[in-house]
Amino acid sequence: MKRERPAVQTRRAMRARRVTLLLVAPLVVPLVATCAAFEGAVDPTFGLPDLVVASPTLSRDVQPIFDRRCAFGGCHSSATRQGGLTLVAGASRAALVGRPARLSPGDTLVVAGASVRSWLVRMIGDDSAARAGVSRMPLAAPALTANQRATIARWIDRGAPPD
Repeated sequence: MKRERPAVQTRRAMRARRVTLLLVAPLVVPLVATCAAFEGAVDPTFGLPDLVVASPTLSRDVQPIFDRRCAFGGCHSSATRQGGLTLVAGASRAALVGRPARLSPGDTLVVAGASVRSWLVRMIGDDSAARAGVSRMPLAAPALTANQRATIARWIDRGAPPD
């Protein structure tokens, strides 16, 4: 049996690492690039009004939050659909209301009329115990403001209407 010299073994190992990197990088880089906030937003509201809306509607008050914080350039666009969830206009309500929570079997993403029973509200909230150890959404970005979270919760409490 012929033994290879250490230099040949090293070159083969380096070649194997390069091939692995070339195969894995195209899969990982787009995922990280679409889900991370690399610019470090200065404005915690992301340009949205920072107030609690008494009677929020999906199109006027909630969808802009989903658009800026979850969908566009984020994880829940039509292209990325992380966790199978799309939060773009025209698709967000159907993707949320009455749908099972993939990260918490037995829970529902949005229970119309009951924000306290809605997994979405727990996922965007500050209480890690309520999320059962799952990371807060949005991932790799500043948390939604308290007013943005309250606006989403009030829309759900209104019955999560499609208005």
